[in-house]
Amino acid sequence: MKKTDNINIHIAPDQDMNQAFIDAWEKAEKGQQPEGEEHLYFEDASSLLKVISNQRLLLLSTLLKIGHVSIRALGKKLRRNYKNVHSDVKTLRQAGLIRIDEQDKIYVPWHKIHTEIDLAA
Repeated sequence: MKKTDNINIHIAPDQDMNQAFIDAWEKAEKGQQPEGEEHLYFEDASSLLKVISNQRLLLLSTLLKIGHVSIRALGKKLRRNYKNVHSDVKTLRQAGLIRIDEQDKIYVPWHKIHTEIDLAA
């Protein structure tokens, strides 16, 4: 997968996520999808904050700085227990914020996370 600079996180109900998927599909069919554009959707702000805690943000930032590494090496760098780091990496991978390369090393493929929370929603 192509490395990108940014990922856009959206908070949207299921119907909005479905429409965004349809719109992206139609753009891709027409060749209009911008290269490297990444989007991640959460149903609500609470779900987002369960995945992206302060500790996990530090993990993502550290992983970006040190590059492709094993979970054990990341844990040592963070001075955290392997089991806890493994759990956080699993959660962040399931959300799509961490990826694994051909050598089974974990990495973060972007430099910025963009998100917007609508307080009126």
